[in-house]
Amino acid sequence: MAKSIILTFVTLLIDRDASTKLPTTVPEFEQPILEEIYGEELVTELESKDMQVEDFDVGAAFAGLVKKYGGNADSDAARARYFNRQRDLEKFIDSRQPSSAKAAAKTTSTAPAKTAAEKRAEKNAAKAAAKAAKDEAVATDFTELLAGDVASITEKLKDLSDADLVAIEAAEAEGQGREDLLAAIDDESESRKQ
Repeated sequence: MAKSIILTFVTLLIDRDASTKLPTTVPEFEQPILEEIYGEELVTELESKDMQVEDFDVGAAFAGLVKKYGGNADSDAARARYFNRQRDLEKFIDSRQPSSAKAAAKTTSTAPAKTAAEKRAEKNAAKAAAKAAKDEAVATDFTELLAGDVASITEKLKDLSDADLVAIEAAEAEGQGREDLLAAIDDESESRKQ
């Protein structure tokens, strides 16, 4: 479905190694994927610019992401972490759209330059929105697992992704709230950080 949207494009500097720094301009939704691939500390945002995009097709954009990052398992996993399905990308883009009054104002006037703190806050909000959309989709899959006993659930924790651990912890906290299971989930999360 094609539609007209406001899309933020970011210019990033990717620090590949001591002698290779790659500048690239991508839609904002690709930034967390690149940070996942190269490391957040090696991807620096130089500028961002909102642009009106006519006839934007979310399906084509999602297919482009799959094609661009599907070449190797690591980059495809990074893409899937944020945008596993077309619906995830659509939710992210919709969450970034201004109200119709704001959209009309943006097309007729120039927005003031954003401070570094505002850009950082927006970037963190975008990451949280993408993660929340991913976690929301995954959370419903844990009903059967959480119906088991603590010992059997604890054995299966090592097979879950980091996002799955966060989702299962939230589901358990809202559900039965078994302290020993919540402690096991925390232990597994901490062991992965080391």
